[in-house]
Order: sequence, then structure tokens, then C-alpha cells
Amino acid sequence: GRFRWMDGVLVALLLLVLVSVWLGMRQDDRQLRTLRAVETELAGVVKDQVRLQRAVQGLARRGVAAVSHGQADPSGSPDAAVLGVPEAFEDRAANQLQPDYAPGDWLVTALPTPVSSLTPLITNDLYGITVGGQVLESLLTLDPDTLEPIPLLASSYEVDDRSEAWKAWIEARQAEEPGKSLRELSRRADAPVPLYITFTLRPDAVFSDGEPVTAADVVFSLDLLQDPAVNAPAKRAFYDVIAGAEALSEREVRFRFFEPHYEALGYAGNRAVLPKHFYDAYPREAFNTRPGLLLGSGPFRMADPAGWVPGQPLELLPNPRYWGVPPPYEKRVYREISAEVARVTAFRNGEIDTLSPTPQQYGELVEDASLMDRVQAFAYDAIPASYRYLAWNQKRDGEPTVFADRRVRQAMTLLTPRQTLVDEVLGGLAYVADGPFPRGSDQRAPEVEPLPTDVERAAELLREAGFADSDRDGQLETPDGRPFQVTLIYPSENDTIQRIVLYLTDAYQRAGVRLVPEPLEFSVMIERMDAQDFDALILGWGGGAVEKDIKQTFHSEQAVKGGDNFMSYVNPELDALVDEARLELDRDRRMTLWQAAHRILHEDQPYTFLFVQKSLSFVDARFRGVELIRSGLSDANDWYVPGPMQKWGG
Repeated sequence: GRFRWMDGVLVALLLLVLVSVWLGMRQDDRQLRTLRAVETELAGVVKDQVRLQRAVQGLARRGVAAVSHGQADPSGSPDAAVLGVPEAFEDRAANQLQPDYAPGDWLVTALPTPVSSLTPLITNDLYGITVGGQVLESLLTLDPDTLEPIPLLASSYEVDDRSEAWKAWIEARQAEEPGKSLRELSRRADAPVPLYITFTLRPDAVFSDGEPVTAADVVFSLDLLQDPAVNAPAKRAFYDVIAGAEALSEREVRFRFFEPHYEALGYAGNRAVLPKHFYDAYPREAFNTRPGLLLGSGPFRMADPAGWVPGQPLELLPNPRYWGVPPPYEKRVYREISAEVARVTAFRNGEIDTLSPTPQQYGELVEDASLMDRVQAFAYDAIPASYRYLAWNQKRDGEPTVFADRRVRQAMTLLTPRQTLVDEVLGGLAYVADGPFPRGSDQRAPEVEPLPTDVERAAELLREAGFADSDRDGQLETPDGRPFQVTLIYPSENDTIQRIVLYLTDAYQRAGVRLVPEPLEFSVMIERMDAQDFDALILGWGGGAVEKDIKQTFHSEQAVKGGDNFMSYVNPELDALVDEARLELDRDRRMTLWQAAHRILHEDQPYTFLFVQKSLSFVDARFRGVELIRSGLSDANDWYVPGPMQKWGG
């Protein structure tokens, strides 16, 4: 019954055998996955070879010689030098004709918050959308200089405007059925179609797995968005004027609309085209819950288009089958660095190639001569402009809050030291906002100015709304006798917002309003926002079209859980103006409507519009082709690094 040393040896040998077997199984599994990946890649290569062979045969039959991108014209003209390059790639192709151009290197960028999802449609993550934009493409894109739509996956488009006949039909129905809304009438089965837009797709466009981009993919992308089982209510509402799309042929797709809309071309052409063969393989429940489904026709691809999960490295590889002019990089790397100080340190140390600093950091860094010798600095007004805001939740758990009273919202804006925030937190690199439309926009009512900081007027409004300091302890009570206390949620990763909150806490406390800061991890904050479970929050809106359609953020139809009117703001007069403006194709008349909407928002203060900040960027000096254009900074995929200056990869 004694355990002898020989028994120990036998047990050790047995354990060694078991471990060896386990390691062998792991190795076999890894080899199997690698083999499958190689088989998939080889299958794609075969498809590419067949497609190329057919294309060359077709050219030969027509007596046309094949020409590669970047072949120079004998005239030597930079514009004429690039043969067969689509308009969307002219700047990139021109840069690649420069004498010092060389492919290679990486572009390493920092993301200030962790990415929670890359799956299109279901992600509301700004940086997830940013990364996805390198993989996905749309039918159209914006010319960075003119800001007009130009073809991308589409080679051409045609607009069939039948809106006059549609308007006459709507007016006749409204006369017959005065109680019917425009939405009800325009969606009737017998309603005429006011607008068709037909796109012809490029014959050479393919997804990164080698499958061609077809009209069926375009139709599928719209059908997926419109499927109520897909968790994308805000995006679905944004595109609700599109009645549907149909494939007229493999390369022709036609969109039809319920209503005319000034942004109809953008609505149809600026959405990502998703590969049907890839995304349709996932049931809607899986689509909603898988965070890493990302495959497209763009210049970059995921190494595993279905396997990424939050927390894993975010690295994009070149799409070897890219149909357009490829960017020069061997890789695009995104590093999640939440702390602002850590991002600056990483940039100083050369660990990242670009930096979007805070205004305070920008002011400090441009004074550092040694740093400025090796970087490029830019401060500019981006188009379209973005803005920060404080949102006041008007309904919680189905019941009105104190912010349902417009006077309370006005008072909170009057108590907010916005110019002080611009001067002291943002270093003057911003201006106080007075609504969703930026300075210089024709949508903005010219006479509207930001409300000043006015503590006395705020106190009057709060007294009118029934607030009082009945026990004279310096703390206001609400009309039902509770202390006036506001819990403010905001992203914990943003140091600039942290500083803003300190100013707000002090300013509100001096007026008898207690602000309770509640910093949250970004994904948790978005969950609270979507559930409308908050008193107030700080966030920002950016991007979008040059002419802003504010239905998504301020129309009552979006005042639902998961909608972007998460503060439950309702004003029927504003709804009517927004609906009318969206239908108005005459620009001058439309601007009049937007300006009227701006006046209402200024009076109602559903947000305290904080500020519009300049875009600030630093770029490592080894990059060439970095310049300011009308829309802001030139596309990073147009930049390049001369061979001797390349530092990553190789």
C-alpha cells in the first residue's frame, strides 16, 4: 500500500503522454483551420484568375490593350497621367505618381474608446463605424473638394423625378381624407412613386473574398436594414423614405421612394453595400449578437471577417482583390488607448502615427519645438461640423421629468458657462453652439444667438416653474418638494469632458442645483442612453451630410427606446417643419423651413448646445500628401511614406 518512487515515475510518464496527446490534438486543430483558410484563399485566387482571363479575352476581342493603374501619359500631365482611374481615386493615383512614392509601411492610429462592435447596422460605436469604413464601400462617395456625390461602386446613376405628379395626388387625397397624415397616404398601395434612382454597378468591383458586387447585394443590404428583426431602429427610421429596391439586372439596381427627399441620392447611394452570400448566412439573432462580422469590397479586410471580438487587436490587412487604386500601406493598425495623456505619450514616442489632441494638449504640443520638427500640425473647421451637447431627459419610466418643462431646460442652459468652457477648457479652439447647424450654414436662422450665462434669469424661470429653496439651505427643491438633483452620465475615458463636468458642477451648485457626476464606460453609457435611463448626459454628434437632416435626433417618431431622440423631446410644430423640409426639393424654400425649425429648437432647448470645436490633428512628418482640403484633412489612404522613411513592416 505504499507509494514507491517507481509509481511516481509511472504517473509522471502517464501525465506526459496525456499532455502530448492534448498538444497534438491542438496542433491538428490549428493545422486544420490553417488548411481551411488556405483552401478558401486558393479558391478566391482561382476565381480571380478566371475573371482576369475572361476580362483579357474580352479586351482582346475588342482590340483593346490592357493598361494598369499608374501608367503615365506621354504628355507628362499629372491629371492625364493616370489612365482609367475612377474619379474617386484621382488624388490617390496622383500622389502615387510622385517621384518619392513607395508602397509599404503601416498607418497606426489610436482610438480613444474601446470598440464594442464592428458588425454593420447594429453598431452605434463611432470608432467601430470608423474602422468598418475601411472595409465597406457604398455606391457613391463625396468629392472632398466639391462635397458633391461621385460614383464609387456605381459607375453611373440616373434620377427619375416624378414628384410633381405625386404632390398632386397627395393634395387630392388630403382634400378627400383631411384626417390622413402624409405618412399614411404616401405608404398606401395605390400611391404613385415620386422618385426612382437607378444605379449601374462597376463590372470590376468585387468583395475581398473574390465574389462580385452585384445588384442582389445592394437589394439585400437595404432589405437587411429594413428587417425589423435587425437591431437598428435609429438607422431604419433615418432611411424610412426608401420604399424598396429591385435588381433590374446583375449590374443595375433601382431604388423607389415613398416620398421625395432632398437627400434622396445620398440615402440610396451612401449606404454600405454588404455581401449577401456572407451576411445572409447568419440568422438575425446571430447577426444582432455577433460583434465581429465585417466583410466588404473596400481597400482593407479583416484577417478573420467573422471572428473578431472586443478586446482583440484591431488590424486591417490590404484587400488583395481591391478593384480601385489601393492605398500604399501593408497594414492599418488601431490601438485602443483610453487615457488622453497615454495617447500623447504614445505619439511622442512614435508608437502611433496620428494624434487628435485636446485643445489644451494642442496648445502645449505646438510650443514643443523638438516635437514640431518631426510632426505636422493642423487646426481646421471640418465639413460637416460636429458639436457637443447636454441632453435633458424629459421622460423616464414613462413619466415626465422636471425637464419636460421648457422653462427648466432654458434655465439649465442659462446656468451653463459655455463661453468659459470654450475659453478655459478648449483654449479658444471652438465657439459656443446655438443649435444643430454650424456657423455659416444656410440652415441656421441668422438672428439666433446663443443664450448668455445669466444666473438671475435662470432663477426667475425656475421660480416660475415652481422651484424654491424653502428651507434656505442653498439647495433648490422641485415643485413636489424633492431636492433638485441631476445625475449626469458621460464617458469616463474622456478627460476633456471630465474637466467640463467640474465646471458644470460648480456653476450649478452656486445656483442651488446639485449635479451628481456618473462617469461610465462608453458601451455602458450607450446602453443607458438607449434605455432612456438617465437624467442628463454629455455626448456629441458628428459626421452626416453637409446639410443636416435633424429628424433622427429631434422628431417625435424617434422618441423611443433605441431611437436617437433619447431625451423624449416632442414638439408637433417642429415635427411638421422637419417633415415638410425633407420633402422640399427647392433649396431656398427648404432653408426657410430649416431656419424656422432652428428658432423652435433655440426656444425649446431640448439640448444645451455646448460648442462646435475645431478639428485638431498631428501627423508624423514622414507621411506625404497630408493637406487641408475643403472637407478638412485629406484622406489618410491617399498619404504615403517615401521608402527610406518607412518604419513599420517591411
